[in-house]
Formats: sequence, structure tokens, C-alpha cells
Amino acid sequence: MPYYYVNEMTKQITGPFEPMVIPGIGVQLPGNAIELPELLADLQPGYAWVWRDGQAVQLIDLRNRLVYRKDNGNPFYWTEFGPLPDYLTIKPRPNSYYVWKDDDWVLDVDAERAGQAAQADIDRDNRLREVVIRVAPLQYAYELGEASSDQLGALQAWKRYALNLARIELQPGYPATIEWPTAPAQSVVSPAL
Repeated sequence: MPYYYVNEMTKQITGPFEPMVIPGIGVQLPGNAIELPELLADLQPGYAWVWRDGQAVQLIDLRNRLVYRKDNGNPFYWTEFGPLPDYLTIKPRPNSYYVWKDDDWVLDVDAERAGQAAQADIDRDNRLREVVIRVAPLQYAYELGEASSDQLGALQAWKRYALNLARIELQPGYPATIEWPTAPAQSVVSPAL
């Protein structure tokens, strides 16, 4: 009869092995050994022999593999033998706009559009912050009557740029594709004092 080792934590079966025979005492087995009536059959690829409920069974081995939650796509490493629970999959979530439906990740078009629009707003607002920084000194020079013609031209260009930024939602591909307006040149000659 063949002998096998059973890992005490994972219950994985390895072997067979030849037990130690001590003269006068007989066969000595370690505490994590089992005796089976026959040799275990060859394993299918991706499977392991596991001791479950008092018998040797072949179970799929997905241990140390990245798996994903179906409710949020969060990944983590699986550590058990056997099939995955229903709330897990081995398919990675393509991006945060996908939801699990009908045994696969499906694009949620509305969520993707909302996310792209939110990102476009952030990008636009960052560009508008630069406009405020560039326009303020030009506006002050204009209001004080000290603006040169170059500064007046720059002020108009920055204001036009700000208006174009505010109109990105009107572009046909918005928010998936945006043709961002080009910022004006930033070098402006200061008026002579």
C-alpha cells in the first residue's frame, strides 16, 4: 500500500514515499502521513491532490493566483484549493467603468461617460487656474491704464482661451475625445517705467 504526506495547513497530498522501517518495531509513519489502498492517478494539469473529508480528491489549484471580486474588481491572491466562490473571478476588470454581468465584465457606458466628463472638468479647471494667474497682472495693467499694446493683445488672447476652455462640452466627441485649445504664449513685455 502506498504512503503519502498530507500538509497540515493546506491538506495537499504529496508522495508517494517509502516509510521508515525500524527493526524490531516495524513501519514508522510521521503524524502527517496517510496510507491509501492504491497509488493516486496522474494529476490533470492545474490540479492537486487534496485530503478532504477522509479521502483523496483532485481539486483545481488556483493558489497564489491573482483573482478579482465581481462586485468591485479588487484583486487579491487566492490561497485555497478548489473552485472559486461565486463572488470571485480570474478575469481582471478592464477598468473602473466595467461591471460584472452575465459571467463577464461589461462596459457601463453611462458610468464611463460620467467619469470622462468629471476628468475633463478637472483638466479644464486646472487650465483655467493658469488663466487666472496669467490674466490678473494683465488686467491690473489695463485697469490702471498702464498696459502696453502687447499686454492688451495678451489679455485678449488669454480671455479668448478661457472662453474656448469653457466651451469644450460643445465639441462633438466630448467627453471621450477633446481637442484642447492651445494656450497663448506666456511671455509678455512689461511696460517701460
